[in-house]
Amino acid sequence: MYSDLNNSDIAGSPSLPPVSTSLGEKSSGVSAGRSVTVPDKEIKKTTSLPDLPEEIIIKIARLLKFRDIVSLQQVSTHTYTAIKNDPVLEKAWFRRFSSLHQYQLKKILPVEDKEQLRSWLRPFTKDETLVESILEHRSYDYFPALFYFTKARLMSQCKMFNVDTKVILNHSGFWGGVFSATFSADGSHLITRCADGKARIYHNNGSWDRKAIIPHRDEIVSAIFSADDRYAMTVSFDKTAKIYGQVDDGSWEKKLTISHGDWLNSANFSADSRHFVTASKDQTVKICVQGDDGSWEEKLTISHDNCFDLAIFSADSSHLVTTSYDDYTAKIYGRGVDGSWEEKFTIFHSLWINTVNFSADGRHLVTASDDGTAIIYGQKADGSWEEETIISHDHRVKSAIFSDDGHHVVTASKDHTAKIYGQKSDGSWEEKCTINHGRHILSANFSPDGRHVLTASKDHTAKIYGQKSDGSWEEKCTINHGRRVLSANFSPDGCHLVTASKDGTAKIYGLKTDGSWVEKAIISHEASLKTATFSVDGCLVITTSMDGTAKIYGQWANGSWIEKAVVTHRGMAETVLSADGYHLVSPFLFDNLRIYKLSMKN
Repeated sequence: MYSDLNNSDIAGSPSLPPVSTSLGEKSSGVSAGRSVTVPDKEIKKTTSLPDLPEEIIIKIARLLKFRDIVSLQQVSTHTYTAIKNDPVLEKAWFRRFSSLHQYQLKKILPVEDKEQLRSWLRPFTKDETLVESILEHRSYDYFPALFYFTKARLMSQCKMFNVDTKVILNHSGFWGGVFSATFSADGSHLITRCADGKARIYHNNGSWDRKAIIPHRDEIVSAIFSADDRYAMTVSFDKTAKIYGQVDDGSWEKKLTISHGDWLNSANFSADSRHFVTASKDQTVKICVQGDDGSWEEKLTISHDNCFDLAIFSADSSHLVTTSYDDYTAKIYGRGVDGSWEEKFTIFHSLWINTVNFSADGRHLVTASDDGTAIIYGQKADGSWEEETIISHDHRVKSAIFSDDGHHVVTASKDHTAKIYGQKSDGSWEEKCTINHGRHILSANFSPDGRHVLTASKDHTAKIYGQKSDGSWEEKCTINHGRRVLSANFSPDGCHLVTASKDGTAKIYGLKTDGSWVEKAIISHEASLKTATFSVDGCLVITTSMDGTAKIYGQWANGSWIEKAVVTHRGMAETVLSADGYHLVSPFLFDNLRIYKLSMKN
């Protein structure tokens, strides 16, 4: 059944032309990382790839990267047939995502709901036989790879999208309109944050019915879903946060109201969606815990002599870090086996702490401060924490983050530099590279595989640095804009990046097989960009501009990036794409929201 999947182009990959069965044709082979070309008649005289049994070809393919498997598939009709009958290509394509992103993609895929799975594919194909053949593999562990691969291929074959208005969510009459609209991770729900002090939850049952209204006495500053989509959180200037949960009949009900004596500075779910933490100017942090029956309760209140600015969980929810705006400290708390929390370590800076981040495994933490330093801390075998290194800058450090594997840290500073630090085999840290810009660096991010760093600066440039085989780092590319670069982000698979600038353009760059980066597309607007983001599968880029338009770019069958749709918007909310890849929500006249449905254009 894989023949109709592999005999075409795929988003983010080299083209996959049909393989000729003519014996007079030449076949391309792969050997020791080099491409070779030999006549089929000569291949038959010696032991070569086309002579190997299918099971051996598959074993070889499983050791290769996606692009190499594509090349191997084109060696001959024999290798083509072997690969098309096994999901090895789809698995390799899926492996390009980080392990965390693979987990997230699997989590949002509605495997048990066949009709919803059909609805994810049908907008981009009329081949019902193909759709049903894909669903036949739902019980296999490779199904997420197969499904997303197929969807990406189908979308790449759409040169243009139809944009049909699915429903209009009426928010007219609310002074100030809609501030934000956020999809749940699986795209089945939408939560809006409005100026009337209410948040509204909508369910995608074909007509986007309203399922809940969450009232507050003042403006709502945040409204999001938990990672598992079962809960929604709102935070308001009325000094409260509320947790709503979905019940069996699909409705939503209030689970808990968290009250503070002053404004809340932050509120976050843990990654497992079973913990919730708020930090307030009233000098308290409150930790709430979900019970086995789905109820929520306040578990612990942490008091301090100064107001709390931030409180976030580690990825495994076993640790919590808080920052204090007034005394320039951060505190690490650890959760015991009985669920209790205790203070583990206090981090001191001489000025405000701007950001604090755990590594993905929760074993390290890094702070970034206005005092010109970022400090890396590590957890020892006995559970205690200790300072491991100080990264010094000549001006305030705006951010510091770990690579996904936790072995590198990159900082961004107002001294016009970003610094990459790497962990040595003995656990110590050393400076690997300094990235220089002409003005402030606004952001610095790692690619999903941790082998590239992307910076965005007020000096009108973004820079890409890459890690060499010896562990050192070198500049790969400078991306130029006419005004400051507002953001620069990698695609989820790390094969592309997009920049957004105040000059009214976004630029898409792609990674070539030789490790260089090349410009793939320039997305032009008539005013400054607000955002430029990738879809969750990396197949589309959505830009939102101050000119009142949002544009969707995607890959075409030949690997180029082209404009596939344009929608108009008006108001404060950003235009966002759902995880299913075919619903788009955008504000328009009177700050109502219009939900569009994307589909292939005949």
